[in-house]
Amino acid sequence: MDLRRLHIWQPITCLERAQVVNATLNYTDLGLALTLIDRNNTEVDIIYDKISPIQDYVWSFRYTGEIPRSDLVPFVDEALQQENAINFSAEWFYKMSHSDYIAWFDQLPWIGSKEIPHVEHHIYCFNDGIFDIISDYEPRFVIRNEA
Repeated sequence: MDLRRLHIWQPITCLERAQVVNATLNYTDLGLALTLIDRNNTEVDIIYDKISPIQDYVWSFRYTGEIPRSDLVPFVDEALQQENAINFSAEWFYKMSHSDYIAWFDQLPWIGSKEIPHVEHHIYCFNDGIFDIISDYEPRFVIRNEA
């Protein structure tokens, strides 16, 4: 039985829903930054810049095209049925409980979710794909060029 579950997470409301048309991911010695831009040219920087107990800014990150990640559709539908306190005109993101991505990370020979149980799987969607990030803290959101 698949125990994965998506939880809608809406820390900002300035991006237009389902209209995030551009994304860039940058990983440097200052951290990981994901920039999302909607069709109104509103830009949001999602910044992971704290060193975590695993001695890095994030535990892991990946990009996957939207078609291979169509496995998430039933979980999105379920999350929408469970959530009613969201702004439906603004973009939202997800956190996944019982994450298969965290389970994969836990198999690596390093610190895992048993040692740091508050680790989270964050999911950011845009028109062409999905970014998954495992982190033990929530990122900063910096809004630029708000429409």
